[in-house]
Amino acid sequence: MSIKIVPQEQLTQQHNKTSIIPNIPLVYYPSPKSLYANRLARITQLTMDSPLSDYLTFCHKIVLAQSEIVAHEPLHCDFAYLVQQGAAHDCPPLSLENLPLNDTWFNYLHKIAAMTQAINAEIDAILNQLKKYTKDELFAKAQHLLMGRYAEVSSNESLFIWCALSVYYTQLASLLPGKAVADTAQQCWHCPVCQSSPTASIIHIGQNTGLRYLHCSLCESEWYIPRAKCTNCDNLENITYYSLDRELSAIKTECCEKCHSYLKIFYQDQDPHLDIVADDINSLVLDMETEKLGFAKSGINTLLFSIK
Repeated sequence: MSIKIVPQEQLTQQHNKTSIIPNIPLVYYPSPKSLYANRLARITQLTMDSPLSDYLTFCHKIVLAQSEIVAHEPLHCDFAYLVQQGAAHDCPPLSLENLPLNDTWFNYLHKIAAMTQAINAEIDAILNQLKKYTKDELFAKAQHLLMGRYAEVSSNESLFIWCALSVYYTQLASLLPGKAVADTAQQCWHCPVCQSSPTASIIHIGQNTGLRYLHCSLCESEWYIPRAKCTNCDNLENITYYSLDRELSAIKTECCEKCHSYLKIFYQDQDPHLDIVADDINSLVLDMETEKLGFAKSGINTLLFSIK
C-alpha cells in the first residue's frame, strides 16, 4: 500500500524519511452530513433536465435515506485503535483485515429499503427478495461485495446492500483520527482507508488547484494520485481522453491503451458543483461511447449497480 494511514504521533517520524510527495494532502476523509446534502442538491438540479430523471429520482430517495441515517443514527466511536492497528499490520484501517464487518449496516439497509418502496413494481420485487434472506445470507453477500467479488451478488441486490455499507463506512472514515504518508506514487489503485475501488477521479480547485484525487466508492474518502497516469495499472504512456461535446468538458474518460481500462475524470474548474456519484450517473452516455472504443470501466458507483 503506497499511501498509508498512520497515527498522528508517527507522522513526524514518517516525514523524516525521504518522501516523494512532499507538502501535498494525501487523503481527505469525508464529511457525511455535507456530502449527502450536496449530493441531494446536485441530484435535484440534474433531475430537472436529464433524460435519466426517473433514475435520478430513485437515487434521490436512497441518498435522502443515507442523509437521515447520518442525522438521526450517527456513529460515535473512538477509532484511534484502528489506525494504530492498521499501521502495525500494514493494512488500511477500515479494511476487512483490520476491521471485521459487524451488523450495524443491517439497520441501514432496512431504512433504505423502507424509503425506496412503492417506486415501481420492479424495485419492490428486489426489496421483497432482500427481505426473504436471513441475516447470515445478507452478511455473506456484503462480504462478497467488500472483497470485490461483485459477480457473486445480483446487481439488483448489490445496489441496496452497497448503499447501506457505504453510509456505514463513510461514517467510520469521518471518525478516523490518523493522517496519511506516502513512500511511493505507485499502485495507488485502491482506497488507503478501506481498500475499495474508486468511482472516478477529480481535479480539485481552491487550495489544491490542479491536484487529482481518486474518490472511494465505499467510504467516500479521496486520495492523491498524479495526473496523466492510469489509475488501474500505473501506465504513463498512451493515455487518451474522451468527452462528448468539447475539449474543455467538465467530465471526460481517461483511457489507458495498455490495459484498456478507463475511469472518468471530473474537473471542478469547469463545474465547481460536480458530485462524482450523481454526475457519473448523469453522464452514462459517455460511458457507452467510451466502451464502444474497446475500454472497460475500472471503477464502480455506489448508486449504479444496474437494475435489470
